Amino acid sequence: MVTQAQARPGVGPSAGPWPPDDTEESVLGIDLHQGTITNLRLGLNGAARLYRALEQPVPWTAETQLLLLGCKHRDGTLYRTLPDVFVFPRPIDPLRGSFSLKVDGPPLLIIEVLSASTYEVDLDLEAGKGYSYARAGVAEYLTLDPTGELLDEGIRAWRLEEGVYRPWEADGQGRWQSDQLPVAVALEGMWATVYTREGRRMLREGQVEEELDRERSLRAHEQERREQEQERREQEQQLREQEQERRERAEAEVERLRRLLEERNPA
Repeated sequence: MVTQAQARPGVGPSAGPWPPDDTEESVLGIDLHQGTITNLRLGLNGAARLYRALEQPVPWTAETQLLLLGCKHRDGTLYRTLPDVFVFPRPIDPLRGSFSLKVDGPPLLIIEVLSASTYEVDLDLEAGKGYSYARAGVAEYLTLDPTGELLDEGIRAWRLEEGVYRPWEADGQGRWQSDQLPVAVALEGMWATVYTREGRRMLREGQVEEELDRERSLRAHEQERREQEQERREQEQQLREQEQERRERAEAEVERLRRLLEERNPA
C-alpha cells in the first residue's frame, strides 16, 4: 500500500516512527495496485460464497483498506494501519469502517500489495508491518508485487509459528495454499488470482461482467432454442392432427360408399 515515506528510527534527527501511520489518502495507488486489491477481495469473497453451507452465512469475509486498530511498534506504541486485504472468519457488517484487534481479534490473513514507497515497511519482519502483524497474531501474511520490480519472486509470504513468522512457500503449481482458508493465491502474469482448494480459478474484475454477459448470451440462445423446439413440436402436432383428420375423413368416406353399395345391392 502507499504510505507516508518516513525514515526508520536511528536514521537521523528527523526520523519518524517505524512503521509510519497509514492514512486514508496514502492508501490510494496506481490503477494496477488498486486493481490487484480489488481482484483479491473479489476472489476471496467469491470463494467464501462457494464454501457457504446451505442457508448459512459466509464462512469468512475479505475487507480492503479499512482501519485496523491495535497494531504496535516494537516499543509498544500504537499506530494506524489500513491493510490492503484482510480476512476475518465470519460475515462482516458492510457498514463497518474500522476494526480492533481487541474487539475483533486478529485477521486470519493479511495481504499487502507492494509499492515503491511501502515495500520496505511491508517486508520488514524485524520492525515493520511483518513484526506488527506477527505480534498481533495474524496467522498468515502475504506480500505481493504484480510488477516484479520490487520483489523478483512476485509473492513472499509467511506463517505464524510460535509467535514468529516463518517462510510460507508456494506449492508445485506456484500457488500459496492457505492453511487458514480453503484457497490459494498466485500471480498469472501481472494479475493476482485466487483459487479454491480444488483448483477452481475465481474470476477477476472485468471477467465477472464478461462471465455474466456470456451467461446471458447462453441463456438467450437456450431460450431461442427452446422456443424453436416448442414451435417444431407444435408444427408436428398440427401435422399429426391434420393427418388424423384426413384419415378420419377417408374412413368416413369409405364407410359412406360401403353403405351406398349395400343399399344398391341388398343381399
